[in-house]
Amino acid sequence: MPELPEVETIVRGLSPLLKGKKVRDFFFLSSHLWFRQPSSLKPDDYRAKVIRSIRRRGKMVIFEFEEGLGLLVHLKMTGQLYLAEKHLPVDKHTHARMTFSDFNRELRFRDVRKFGFLSCLQLKEIEKKLNSELGPEPLQIDFPVFRRLLQRHGQKRIKGWLLDQKILAGIGNIYSDEILFGAGFHPERKAASLSELEAKRLFRVMKKVLKRAIELKGSSVSDYVDSQGEKGGYQREHQVYDREGELCRRCRKATIRRQRICGRSSFYCPKCQV
Repeated sequence: MPELPEVETIVRGLSPLLKGKKVRDFFFLSSHLWFRQPSSLKPDDYRAKVIRSIRRRGKMVIFEFEEGLGLLVHLKMTGQLYLAEKHLPVDKHTHARMTFSDFNRELRFRDVRKFGFLSCLQLKEIEKKLNSELGPEPLQIDFPVFRRLLQRHGQKRIKGWLLDQKILAGIGNIYSDEILFGAGFHPERKAASLSELEAKRLFRVMKKVLKRAIELKGSSVSDYVDSQGEKGGYQREHQVYDREGELCRRCRKATIRRQRICGRSSFYCPKCQV
């Protein structure tokens, strides 16, 4: 599933190209998108509307249009949101298209497993939904709030704490593993067990890992591509994720283990993470 760095990369790629563009056509190609619409808005309502901004919240993309219209996009497991030349063929996994006036490319939403969604909503409805479902942004939160959240949800295992979107928004399985390795914590440790110095280390490593992943345009370990249809590069720097049985790059003694923790396959070094 694309996480914070991947979604942020997509937003940074789309925003300078689509901000200020007027929608010519917007249409769903697959019936499952129609069935999941949470309001009476439909793609036709976006015709001739100008995109005011594109931003990220957690793992979701928010399009802001004039007249208070919004579009909420969640890529889930295999979703892709990218620009393509209009003449290029559309395959069976492309479920939505948006074209623009005076722009020779179109926005396509592609999703092999069909778990992703595009929700046609008023902006105020999107804000209400996100404010009720998501915690602070990891790259914006300050340490005092971060520390309080560790203590408030102290009985959670630190892996589950990082994955909980109501605590922090945007971190998923890849980056929770990479952050915990960087900080040197076993994923089963309780959040409340971290001392203040350890919490500061986790806080610092979290921001460092996420910023570096954004710099390298995310991790392409499955279907993820950026807004131009290109793969990211952070997977080449993964220290533990998807490296089961391989030698740890830090200690050079232990091999990376995989264990099911909080319902997810978790990768860690048994020597470096305690």
